[in-house]
Amino acid sequence: MRPTHRTGQARRIPVLRGYYARRSTFKATATTEELLQTIPLAGYRHHEAPKLWHTLKRGQALTLRRERLNPHDDKAVAIDWIDHQLGYLPREQNQLAADLLDRDEPLLARIINKRDHGDRHNRLELGLYRRRPKGTT
Repeated sequence: MRPTHRTGQARRIPVLRGYYARRSTFKATATTEELLQTIPLAGYRHHEAPKLWHTLKRGQALTLRRERLNPHDDKAVAIDWIDHQLGYLPREQNQLAADLLDRDEPLLARIINKRDHGDRHNRLELGLYRRRPKGTT
């Protein structure tokens, strides 16, 4: 099932560059991305992650969106996939991402682990990546 845009037309799913979801290691991203932190998704049941569970795959790129005016957390970082909010980075672990996003660093998240069990706090494990500048390894 392909995600649809608000107009009802199918939207393209972004290509996963530098990552091979079938491999058990994450070395494939080493030339294009630097892993900074692994972190669980917070707010799983309050946003669209449960609805999109079967669409989400290991290795998918997710966007990080800074919410400076969030009334509950002044360092809030939302996690989005296409135009759907999946949740947030946990309040206890969002300092690094918030600081880098405030400095306009090129960050992205990828799904590292997808667990289909009852503990909603550990269903999606994300990797926080900084894009490496071209020409560096």
